[in-house]
Formats: sequence, C-alpha cells, structure tokens
Amino acid sequence: MLTLNGEDFTTGRATFLDRLPADPEATSKIYIKVRPGDLQTTLLAQLDTGSPWSVLDPEVADAVGLFGLAGEPKKLSGHGYTFDGHLIRVPVLILADEGDSLEVDAVVFVSKDWPAGKNFVGYSGLLESIRVALDPQVNHFYFGAG
Repeated sequence: MLTLNGEDFTTGRATFLDRLPADPEATSKIYIKVRPGDLQTTLLAQLDTGSPWSVLDPEVADAVGLFGLAGEPKKLSGHGYTFDGHLIRVPVLILADEGDSLEVDAVVFVSKDWPAGKNFVGYSGLLESIRVALDPQVNHFYFGAG
C-alpha cells in the first residue's frame, strides 16, 4: 500500500466508483464499498468529508438493527432539509480490493426520514479516525488505521 517515511501509511486499497450505475447525477463523486454492522451485503457509500457524520439509509439502518438503540438525539441539516435522528455507534467495514479491509468503530446518524439509497461516509466519527489517500487518475481509495 502507501508508505510515509518508511512506515505504513495505508494498508488497504479499493477501487472507487465516481458514479452510481443507475444514478442520473452528472457530477463525479467518490463511492466506496462498506459493510456496516453484521450486514451480509456490501453497499456503496458516498465519501463526504463535508458531512458531519456518516449516514445510513433507513432500510440499511433497520437491517443492522440500529433503530430503537439508545443514541444521542441529533438534527442533521443540509440543502434546505433538516432530519431528526440519533447518533449510534456501529462497526463499519471498509472493503479492500488489495491489502487489508479495515473495520472502524464508527458513529453514524440514522433517521427514519432520511432518503432511501443515500449512504454517506462522513468525517466525524469515522474518517477522522483513519488515514485516507486518493488517486483519482485510477480511482483508487487508500485507507488504514489512524
């Protein structure tokens, strides 16, 4: 993976998508493969360093059993919308195509009102605790323990 001053900087690499297959959105984003909690299926989540937390869509949060858990009540606002929800701690596995996948003890925002299909990997509670690097020329996302 990547080294810095002779030490491992990252231990995993994944190819990211810059568009979802069925999404009409014309601008490029960064979608990485993650698996929250004990979910057996892989989902694509948008990397969003501007998001205060990672966010799971209601169907995924329900499948992982996050609704009904005690969590800190929070409001998440953006783009003219405000969502009431909770911050819940859950392990999130970032999947590697090469090297080691990485499990992060993450804090995610869940709300039953959040739009379906919108999963985000945000800064607080997840990205702030790991190391990341991007190579947009070949769509590589590098990651490792912080």
